[in-house]
Amino acid sequence: MKHLALLLFLSLVTVFCFGQLDELNQRILNWNSINTDRPREKLFIHYDKPFYRINDTIWLKGYLLTANENLGSDSSRIAYIEIINAQDEVIKRVSTPCYGGNFYSNITLSQDDFKQGNYLLRAYTKWMRNFGDALFFESRFKIIDPSSGEWAIAFKEFQFQNNRLSLSANLKNRENQTLSNKRVNIRLRSNKKDLFQTRMTTDYSGNLFIDTLLTNVPEKKDLVFQIFDKGNLLVQAPVKSNDKQYVDLQFLPEGGTFIAGKEQKLGFKALNVYGKGTEVKGVIKNSKGQEVTSFASAFKGMGVVSFTPELNQLYTAFLENGSMFSLPSPQPSGTLLRVTDDGDSLAIKVDASPDLAGKRFFIVASMRGLIHARGSLRPPYELKIAKKVFSSGVVHITLYDETAKPVNERSVFVWHNDALKLNLSSHKPAYGIKDSVQLALKVTDVNNGYIPGHFSMAVIDTSQVSVAENMENLLSYMLLSSDLKGTIEEPYYYIKNSRSAATDALMLTQGWVSYNWDNSSWAYQHETAFAVTGKVSNIFNKPFKNSSVTLFGKEGWRDAFFLDTVTNDEGVFTFANFPEFTKDSVSLVIRALNKKGKAFNVGIDLEPPTYPLYSSEKIAFSGDNILFDTIAKQYINTRTKMVEQMKAEGNFLQEVVVTAKARIPGSKNLNENGGSDETITEKMLDKTPKETLLDVLKAKVTGFRLGTPPKSFQWCYLINSNVVRFIIDGVDLHFFYQPTAATFNDYLLFLDSYLKYFSAEDIKGIEIMNRPQYNSAYKASYLTPAERMNSSPVTVDFSFVEITTKTGQGPFLKKTPGMYLYKPLAPVFGKQFYSPRYSLPEEKTIFPDLRSTVYWNPEIITNEKGEANVSFYTSESKGGYVIVLQGVGFNGGMGVLSMPLNVMGEIKK
Repeated sequence: MKHLALLLFLSLVTVFCFGQLDELNQRILNWNSINTDRPREKLFIHYDKPFYRINDTIWLKGYLLTANENLGSDSSRIAYIEIINAQDEVIKRVSTPCYGGNFYSNITLSQDDFKQGNYLLRAYTKWMRNFGDALFFESRFKIIDPSSGEWAIAFKEFQFQNNRLSLSANLKNRENQTLSNKRVNIRLRSNKKDLFQTRMTTDYSGNLFIDTLLTNVPEKKDLVFQIFDKGNLLVQAPVKSNDKQYVDLQFLPEGGTFIAGKEQKLGFKALNVYGKGTEVKGVIKNSKGQEVTSFASAFKGMGVVSFTPELNQLYTAFLENGSMFSLPSPQPSGTLLRVTDDGDSLAIKVDASPDLAGKRFFIVASMRGLIHARGSLRPPYELKIAKKVFSSGVVHITLYDETAKPVNERSVFVWHNDALKLNLSSHKPAYGIKDSVQLALKVTDVNNGYIPGHFSMAVIDTSQVSVAENMENLLSYMLLSSDLKGTIEEPYYYIKNSRSAATDALMLTQGWVSYNWDNSSWAYQHETAFAVTGKVSNIFNKPFKNSSVTLFGKEGWRDAFFLDTVTNDEGVFTFANFPEFTKDSVSLVIRALNKKGKAFNVGIDLEPPTYPLYSSEKIAFSGDNILFDTIAKQYINTRTKMVEQMKAEGNFLQEVVVTAKARIPGSKNLNENGGSDETITEKMLDKTPKETLLDVLKAKVTGFRLGTPPKSFQWCYLINSNVVRFIIDGVDLHFFYQPTAATFNDYLLFLDSYLKYFSAEDIKGIEIMNRPQYNSAYKASYLTPAERMNSSPVTVDFSFVEITTKTGQGPFLKKTPGMYLYKPLAPVFGKQFYSPRYSLPEEKTIFPDLRSTVYWNPEIITNEKGEANVSFYTSESKGGYVIVLQGVGFNGGMGVLSMPLNVMGEIKK
């Protein structure tokens, strides 16, 4: 067997490369050049806790690093953050300035925008969009609504077999009381598609019963059963179909090929019906029923097994519970790539079936897009590469054949234990409630050198929020998770156990992110500043060059600013040098004039920003048996007990939840207190400002459609089965055009002209009146006697859509030539976290101080000696605290720390 040292391995590159392999070698060099000159970016978000209540605020700090070296990136100056619900809808999107590779922001989870359920936090820069969404940051969290109460269900019978859904269950609240006569929505979903949906009412004992046969079911994959009420997801569980295995077990041969007659490692991964790793144990047998070897998972259902497969033998894994799973079939021809962690080096073995022995292959070892070793060889071959050649992270090793086709791939995790050392000391061993805490931070590297850098800290009340020991952090994400595909459970475990069988299994079973990119044209450039670009032209689309363009802007209700510029020869203008924004309610009015200083025949077009779509094929829930697990229950119950205790000890104003319907300012709503069945607010309309009013109605109004009402053949706009009448600023559009049977199509064109004329940015709000309690006043005011006589749910009923415009001028609005109203997604600086200060622990407060996030600081800067000081006050909770600290050095290096803070609950005098 041949052995090859690293230096010789590298020196042989030019000797053996020829033909297509020579082209491959040149392409590899190009990859190196591109990833060095224009590196990708990686982004990690540290947010304060894993779940939130409705109306809480997410406090977050972003770390933006170059992917090739994990150094702070100053190329992109704007980052985008999105919150996406379980239906893949972007509920909130914000942008924030980014300087020196870091940014901070905060997002309020208002009850107008968010409901109880699972959500995804996603973040990226415009530059990252050149490479797809592989390196977009994604992290899941929960929002709970303690006021919803209902969150548990007892299943008596629950199955889906042969397209028949059977359910017998009992619904209870968190106090274990049955919910009698409770009206709930029930839904069965597959891959986020609704297979079945209905609305039911529990009986006197809180029972629900379903026995139905579904038709046209395309697939039965990842079936999810849900109960929800008023938009809040209350209960969620997978459907355990009788024809589906409870465990999914897959075996993946090392390097991707399973060659007969060669000893090989296989990584395996076992998932339960929730998509989570589950521990397994069993044996592998051949076609003759003979036991070949045994196996057992090492961590989260993953493990490694080795044996020599024989040709014409099929292998099956048998679990202890009797489940059977087939292994890949051994192949008579192919190559084998085996990598072993040999302490200070990676031992690589390349072997092949007899028919391929002696043929030339090319091997490449890369990390984050940079090639660290490459060369040509003939199997069988063994070589070692010193691990010091690589920095800490995931190494990708690829074997190419003579046609430059990849035939084997393998990933290995290298960890030099070189994280920054974060030392945090408190000025006393224990603290009481409302007590002053002073912490001293000192950061050093592995050689005890001082590290100046920037860090973020969250202090969490562990009596309310549980923080997982091995949760994702800056170190595990940048070095591990971001370079692997799929979800990794408890990723920090693999950093702490870098040479374990579990880590080797992870590398064998998880695919990796490719950095190969040789496209010289970039669709997206680094976004260095917020800018607004547009074009001024006439009605014939001829550009106005040297045209004067002015911009008047307002941030919120105050803080006006003014900018001006002129168009170039193509009629294009750009506004930059905007002030720093601290509010996300930025409005711009852009005005252009022709050479005569007039707005006549002048049009303004802005290129609207585009954002990446989100579509996930992952399971639609987090994996809990019910949506709100014991941790969330503990949070709710603990908070309730603390409030009750505070009430017993002193008077304070109880928290009030406002449930009144949204009012539209300036609305001509005829109902007392502005009652309506459905309300679309200006805040909701601001998310799609350029959509037409018609598109808004189709997207946001439940049941809005074009159809025929009962006992009629005339097409019209309907809400469910009700005929729609449109009221704009109190003016009935039907008044201007009362159709006959012969002119009904003209009437639809008349309506469409108005509904498409207005855009969402012209509208202040929309109210929909469907039921008699809300539409009766409108019938009395707007319907003719004949229409009122025939108006009933049995014949035809009416829904009224009250549209309130920003001008209040009704359907007579004329858009102003040469003017453009624009509400951009402006980058906003995050607010400062409010941390109360107490003069005495006995100080009384109106509200009890029960912060679950006791302290948040995204801007801890260490000096040239690696030192910084932090201070805050404890809350009134008598539980323990955990401190989560992480950050990067200005010149590189990352560090994380999680440690308890002792809070005894006694008042210190």
